[in-house]
Amino acid sequence: MKQTTSRLVHGSVIMALIFGMMACNGTDSSDKTASNSTTDTMSAAKTADSAAAVKAKKKKKGQLSIAMAKADSAKMVKDAHGVYNRADKEPEFPGGESALSAYINKNLTYPQSAIDNGTTGTVHVTFVVDEHGKVMDPQAMDGKNLGDDLVNQTLKVFSNMPMWTPGLVHGKKVKTRLEVPVTFELTDADQ
Repeated sequence: MKQTTSRLVHGSVIMALIFGMMACNGTDSSDKTASNSTTDTMSAAKTADSAAAVKAKKKKKGQLSIAMAKADSAKMVKDAHGVYNRADKEPEFPGGESALSAYINKNLTYPQSAIDNGTTGTVHVTFVVDEHGKVMDPQAMDGKNLGDDLVNQTLKVFSNMPMWTPGLVHGKKVKTRLEVPVTFELTDADQ
């Protein structure tokens, strides 16, 4: 008797589960049509949201800017390698700061992946302009949060720069260390 009752209970539970699943899935054709219509509407809404998100991302464009660090009033010091921390007359890019900015904007690409990811920030590049005007030993002081791609591209652009006018100390051409911050910003593409 106990086994029969137990089998009846198990059978009832199984039947309830089956009927419950049928009710949830909908066995009536009008329910399936309504369900399919709802699914289609939800799918269309997701597609529209995805398209809007992609469109919003594409509306951004990358912009680069630089700002030459102004000579500070720190004492002029020459290090063990003969490099001055500042000069009486600082080294100059041919054409000045605006030409340097144009050169960097022309030669440094803001990768689309960085734009899509919303990557912004500044890479402070330090380098030496030797007594002949050659840019030497460019290094990123920071910017690792921007990713290796942006930092490496920035350093490559500095490594390939044209000759500068060297710095002068007491009228003599000298090796001078400079720092140039390169800022990666996102702006609206409509601007």
